[in-house]
Amino acid sequence: MSVLRTLYIRLKSLLPESVRDALSAINQRFFARATLLRKYGEWYEVDWRKKFTTLSEEEWRRAYDEAWRHRKNDCVEETDAEMIIAALGERGSVLEVGAGMGSLAIRLAQRGFTVTGLDVSAEALNLARENARKQAVSVEWRQGFAESLPFPDKSFDYVTCCHTLEHVKDLTKATSELKRVARRKVIVLAPKQKFRLYADNYHTQFFERQNHLADVFGLKQFDCREIDCFDHKNEFQGKAFLYVGYIA
Repeated sequence: MSVLRTLYIRLKSLLPESVRDALSAINQRFFARATLLRKYGEWYEVDWRKKFTTLSEEEWRRAYDEAWRHRKNDCVEETDAEMIIAALGERGSVLEVGAGMGSLAIRLAQRGFTVTGLDVSAEALNLARENARKQAVSVEWRQGFAESLPFPDKSFDYVTCCHTLEHVKDLTKATSELKRVARRKVIVLAPKQKFRLYADNYHTQFFERQNHLADVFGLKQFDCREIDCFDHKNEFQGKAFLYVGYIA
């Protein structure tokens, strides 16, 4: 993203919350939907938040395949990856849920972890396979949904889910599945956001406070902290939550 765009987002974050909400309400009411249609065209599901609960798995896959054909999102940057690696601790097996184009999964494999990357989009997985080939690392790639992970209980030492939990259809099922297949830790990176009907993403779940993540996972032992991602150069700029849940 441009320096001006980064500066605009950071300055906007300094405004009082009531002012930000008022400006957002005006934008949502009069401009946001038309702006998205002009920016992306017909391929973009501008009314995603209105319709996502009614979509079949096949429709969901098609929508994300189309999104990956038009946008190459890499939300997990170097600083985020280093924090996630530090949270993982000693090496072991990792399932990366929502692997996207494979950036985090590949980095974990380079650090000696045994990695499986899962994503709903075949288009994203094709990019991930090619990126792994270029980096000469071994990652097992699987297609599937967070709500129904195709693995037995406690299959992995760690489960990571970065910039993905905000995309799921059923949050309760997804978090239950993440915990089910993990033996030691579940690590989640999710943006700090309020609900907006129209936006340039397919987010369906929104986390305004740290306790939102803690409550949905329901683990007795966890760490959750807010991190600053305003200096990101790729898709996501703003504040996010890094959650580490410890499996009993």
